[in-house]
Amino acid sequence: MQIVKAVIGSSALIAVLAAAPATAQSRTEQLRGDYAFTDSTVCLNSPGGFSSTLVPMGTTSSITFSFTGVLTFNGDGTGSLTARGDFLNPGGASAGDSTADFTYSVAADRTVTFDQGTTSTTFVAGASMGTVTVSNIPALVGHLSSDRKSIVLGSFKPGVEDVSTGALHRICHRSRTAIRIGRVPGSRGHEDDDR
Repeated sequence: MQIVKAVIGSSALIAVLAAAPATAQSRTEQLRGDYAFTDSTVCLNSPGGFSSTLVPMGTTSSITFSFTGVLTFNGDGTGSLTARGDFLNPGGASAGDSTADFTYSVAADRTVTFDQGTTSTTFVAGASMGTVTVSNIPALVGHLSSDRKSIVLGSFKPGVEDVSTGALHRICHRSRTAIRIGRVPGSRGHEDDDR
């Protein structure tokens, strides 16, 4: 009898443990579709890098930029970003088109963790020209609304980002707001979102 109870208890525990990843996956699947977004970012640049306590080493400058674009959430924890950005720095103003892939997850309380991959920006106007990549962008954390129609994200923990031009290093803080424009990933809102 005790062996039967132990087997049943073990089976129940295995079922609960197996359901946990599936539940987390189903929450992530709830975030799916195209979201129009705006982003505001300010960065502290340091060509000499930063210490382990995030203190700049050497000279510093700042840059501020904003983006308007579309975040495409595929429903499987992956997605992509396309945007136009306006950049202001001591060298002048520029505009550029940016792309990036990202991964994301959604917790039980609808907390969203957003990990943006290397971002490529091709400048199309202003003081800067060419293409720049930025890597090691720290995760953004925020919340998905209960109707899944809006998301707010922001910087959660500062970290040093690497910019491809001039071996530049920077620390940024970001604020991002997104509103769903289409339930089908990649549709860019060309299907009826009220269905």
